[in-house]
Amino acid sequence: MQMPGGAASLDGGPETTHHPAVWSPGRRAVTAALMVTVLLLALFAVLSGVQTRTLTHAAGRSARQSDLYQKVRYWVGAEESLERKYRLEPSAAILAQHAKAADNVRMVLSAARNNSGPDEQARINALLSLHAEYVTTVNTALFPAVRTHDTAHVNNIDRIVSDPAFTRLEQRVDAEARVHRRASSAQFARLTRLQDTLAVLAPLVFLGGVGALLSLWRVLQRHQRLTDAANEATMTRLRAEAITDPLTALGNHRAFQEGLGAALRLGALDHTPLTVARLDVDEFKVINDRGGHLHGDRVLASVGRVLSGAFPGRAYRVGGDEFALLLPLPAEPAAAAIDDVRTRLATAHLPTVSAGLTTRAGAGAHPDDVQQQAEEALREAKRRGRDRLVTFQDVAGRASLLGQEQVDALRDLLHHGRVDVVFQPIWGPPTPERAASVPLAFEALARPAAASGFREPQELFDVAARVNRGAELDRLCVQAALAHAQALPDGALLFLNVSAPSLDQDTPLAPELLREVGAAGLPPHRVVIEITERSVGNLAAVTQQAAGLRAAGFRVALDDVGAGNSGLQLLRCLTVDYVKIDHSVVANAPTDPTANAVLAALMAYAREAGVSVIVEGIETVPILTHAWRLGARCTQGYLLGRPAPGFHAALPAELARVGVVGHPETTGTVAHARP
Repeated sequence: MQMPGGAASLDGGPETTHHPAVWSPGRRAVTAALMVTVLLLALFAVLSGVQTRTLTHAAGRSARQSDLYQKVRYWVGAEESLERKYRLEPSAAILAQHAKAADNVRMVLSAARNNSGPDEQARINALLSLHAEYVTTVNTALFPAVRTHDTAHVNNIDRIVSDPAFTRLEQRVDAEARVHRRASSAQFARLTRLQDTLAVLAPLVFLGGVGALLSLWRVLQRHQRLTDAANEATMTRLRAEAITDPLTALGNHRAFQEGLGAALRLGALDHTPLTVARLDVDEFKVINDRGGHLHGDRVLASVGRVLSGAFPGRAYRVGGDEFALLLPLPAEPAAAAIDDVRTRLATAHLPTVSAGLTTRAGAGAHPDDVQQQAEEALREAKRRGRDRLVTFQDVAGRASLLGQEQVDALRDLLHHGRVDVVFQPIWGPPTPERAASVPLAFEALARPAAASGFREPQELFDVAARVNRGAELDRLCVQAALAHAQALPDGALLFLNVSAPSLDQDTPLAPELLREVGAAGLPPHRVVIEITERSVGNLAAVTQQAAGLRAAGFRVALDDVGAGNSGLQLLRCLTVDYVKIDHSVVANAPTDPTANAVLAALMAYAREAGVSVIVEGIETVPILTHAWRLGARCTQGYLLGRPAPGFHAALPAELARVGVVGHPETTGTVAHARP
């Protein structure tokens, strides 16, 4: 049977929900065009900068080379002048000046060589060689002849050697200077043309780019508005789905709670009467067993259509076969309207329903109180034989309602989180990940805080269930247990209990538990969710929730097996990892043949199904010994460790010597089995 808030259609196939793509093809194209435009603008800027820098560098280099060759020409001319001056007036001072001029020629040519490429460096090396030849001739031949006043020899050297060498040097220097002047002029001309072009092109490119960016931005904004509208429509639909039961299209439990609160607030303002009715399909389990769950879903959908037609917008499916109505009517007209619906159901050959209702007007009503009254009236209708309507006013005198102190105490406990958690060890065979001194697992057990007003846990959970806040209490207990998760010993598992309201709710339990466990830093495979046999009222819903938990990576345990009459049926329908046999069976097994047969049968059945068995209620050595003899691998009980704060466990010395998972007679076959 499909639970409220599930995700399956009436034909059993999954419903497909389509969500708009955040990055639609149109938006991706616009974004790509925007990025291309930005990249082109950036590329234009980079290329312009690189070209300008290249031309500037080349023009600067040519200008520097031209300046250097001009200096070379100057110092070569100075050399010639000083040579002729020395021939007329020889002196040491003029000789020193000539040597300095020669050094300057070499220094400037070396600087030009360092600022040039390989080809020009070769030409400069030739100039340096020619200059060295000239200087050597002057210093070794010409100037000594001048000092000896050998005029004929001086003229001969000048005509044949020095003057031709000087002339070639001067010509080559002039040629190199002209080359670099022309190159410098050409580079500066290209740079000027580039700057003129950029002066015109850059504003055009900038304006065009800005225009393109603005156009693309407008298109992108339009796509963003369309995407926002689509997302808003999707969120609206998802919000509607979150409060709508997919099987009947009625509001679900959450919608009922919100509607009840709003109706009570409105009634407190204008004193509008409000009748709250709870309806239950009679013998629905028989309908499911005879016709199957698909037939049961069709019946529920048909009942939902009748209720929706009679009370549009005011009918809700709040549980497996439970419905609720919020009617702005006094008690008598509301009862007449519900009786009319019961007649319509009979005419349509649909099952009968039992109904309980209560009417409130004015201020002071709390949703928990109103629901409790409607449920008490519904219980009375069932007690009287079903297929009838009972008002709370009919049973108010003998109704066993919760005291206001209990309801207030529960609200205060939930608001302030006043629960304590203790942990009881579960012992099992050692594994490669876990030493023998470390328990297989710890079961988290919630306890109401001393100042909460509740004497024991069962009282707390009973009150929460009666005012429809059991799932909220479960969440609080899970959070309190997971607050200690970081201290869980390596390799040990953590068992968490969930009650019937958490299993019979209109939303999957697994996603919420995944968030809580992830926030606590535990992987889901180290968490075991305990489902108690006593809590399984709606088998289809529990089966669906258990499958979702295992698909999410959690392990599942069936608790209290043997305490009720549905253990074998649950083992057949549920896929679980652990079966915990109830202490009531275990305690009587050593002395009661019937209890012993039940224990042995349950253990054999579980082993054949590949499920690990945990024997609970180990309180004495004889019970432990008996469990060992039956092949128990995993055990839990006061003898092996009482519930206590924190993850602390130590076996009694006599048990530690032989191990709690294998009797001395069976240790060889049991102690090394992996649960």
